[in-house]
Amino acid sequence: MLTLDIGLYELVTAIFISTAGALVQASVGFGFALVTVPLLTLLNPVFAPGPTLLANLLLAILMSIRERTAIEQGQLSVAAWGLAVGTVIGALALTLMPREHLGGLFGVIILASVGLSIIGHHVAIIPRNLLVVGITSGVMGTMAGIHGPPIALLYQRAPGKTVRATLAVFFAFAYAISICALFITHLFGMRELLLCAILAPGVIIGYLLSWKIQERFDGQYLWRAILVVAGLSGLALVGKELFALFSI
Repeated sequence: MLTLDIGLYELVTAIFISTAGALVQASVGFGFALVTVPLLTLLNPVFAPGPTLLANLLLAILMSIRERTAIEQGQLSVAAWGLAVGTVIGALALTLMPREHLGGLFGVIILASVGLSIIGHHVAIIPRNLLVVGITSGVMGTMAGIHGPPIALLYQRAPGKTVRATLAVFFAFAYAISICALFITHLFGMRELLLCAILAPGVIIGYLLSWKIQERFDGQYLWRAILVVAGLSGLALVGKELFALFSI
């Protein structure tokens, strides 16, 4: 008989964590993984990666439905191709090179991008840049577990609805690929599905709460929120690398 070994305290805490993550992502456009993965891993490692990925996929689908009128299908198709290519590149790279220091390198790249955004450098949303960002997101997502910052930084000046809609569909595609990969490698099954069911109420609560505040995240407020979340992602990757170095 399948058992989850999850206590009541862990169950309730996991729901609160998924609520917070969903509220951030549904308001800003991304950030669920940044909030949930570290906290849920500390709470109980069984929540990552499969259950968290599926919970994020659920949130991305809900956001896609809510913001469907603002989805830029042409832009998404280019970014999705880049994502698929980047995922393959990242998977191949993992078999050819050591994973040490990659997270830190990606963190430095994210922080540099945030710095350029702060001083006023803006990258246009054109097919070439969409393809590059899609590839970068695929590589980073596969090798470091973080897809969001590259494409979020590209869309930082776009209207709030466009940001949330476009990123939601992009993430849905990315997480579906990741879940399929886990399933093929026998790392996703009924246990992970049941663990996601624990996170699902929090995802739905956070998503519903975001309806009250999402309109506040537009214009300069959205730009600042994206930079903050992306910066925290970069700092998390660099911090993880430094911790690993000094704990040797």
